[in-house]
Amino acid sequence: MDKTRWNKLRNEELIVLSTLLKKQNQFLGDSLKQADNLVFLHKTISLLSLAEIAEMLVSRLPYILSIHYFTLFLYDKDKRKLSLMCHNHPEIKDSFSLHLSESPVMADAIDRSHYILEQNFSRSRYYQGVKNPLFKRGFFVTIPLMIESETVGVLNLNDGEREVFNISDLDFALNIAEFVSLSISNALLYEKTERLSVTDGLTGITNRPQMQRVLQSEFERSTRYDAPLSIIILDLDHFKDVNDTYGHPKGDEVLMALSSLLKQVCRANDVAARYGGEEFLLILPQTTVKGAFKIAERVRKELSKLRFTENGAEFGVTASCGVAELDQSVMKDVGSLVRMADQALYKAKNSGRNRTVIGQADNGTED
Repeated sequence: MDKTRWNKLRNEELIVLSTLLKKQNQFLGDSLKQADNLVFLHKTISLLSLAEIAEMLVSRLPYILSIHYFTLFLYDKDKRKLSLMCHNHPEIKDSFSLHLSESPVMADAIDRSHYILEQNFSRSRYYQGVKNPLFKRGFFVTIPLMIESETVGVLNLNDGEREVFNISDLDFALNIAEFVSLSISNALLYEKTERLSVTDGLTGITNRPQMQRVLQSEFERSTRYDAPLSIIILDLDHFKDVNDTYGHPKGDEVLMALSSLLKQVCRANDVAARYGGEEFLLILPQTTVKGAFKIAERVRKELSKLRFTENGAEFGVTASCGVAELDQSVMKDVGSLVRMADQALYKAKNSGRNRTVIGQADNGTED
């Protein structure tokens, strides 16, 4: 081989090598950038609440993944329901939910526990014939957000800087999805723990310890600002007979039905709590005894209309109520307010049940 030919081949090799090195450096640069983004995302969304995670994802996820649009749904396995947690689509309302069957692509991703990547929206079997101006690039990705074998949500990505979503893009998105899944799972667990610490496990309304804290706070506020405060203590009549006759599961059903009724009656600042087994207490800030009496009567009458069935037998339940209002001239602590309502309840029980009695500061009562 002559020297000229050799030099030419040598130069071609150097050019090829230089090109490969440039590509490798670019690849390494992209990898480092992706690593930095992973670390950043992990630090910013770890140990945050769901609301804070949602805010951060809307702000940063499109930039990190180089995509234009995304939606993230939380998944309720028992109800097979998807609830929108966050998104950056301009044409989607901020909050809605749908049954899993209403979204074939997300249903497939969840049922198969596997991502779905389609490069052409209009030709996809999921959206064939559908036109969407937000899918300018054609591709879309649906990733189930999983912790071990449990699906906590679904992440949908579409439209980006490049024409296609390649394997490297997908691998990075899957790594991001792992971080997001873990953070959402931790936030859900934390919020559930917080909720359980202040709510009754059976009925879902405020538990007694939290009720005592709230009542003490409202008592101090009402005393400080000379504002009205009333409470209602409600007790189901002959509830032991319900458990003995129809069984404890049916008794639990009655308790949950009453709790649901109390939630409907309560206003924004009211608190309904499970005070004991079949005893409930309502805290009514900014409410006089007359207003509390009306609320108690509404609950009592609505409860008496409910019907329950067990093995073909139908039955109803009633409740007795004691009502009391804070009287600062004689009440120096929360206990005195509760005792007045309790004494009123005692009279309601002893005078025939299924009625509401108003407590009096002089230890007397009136209907």
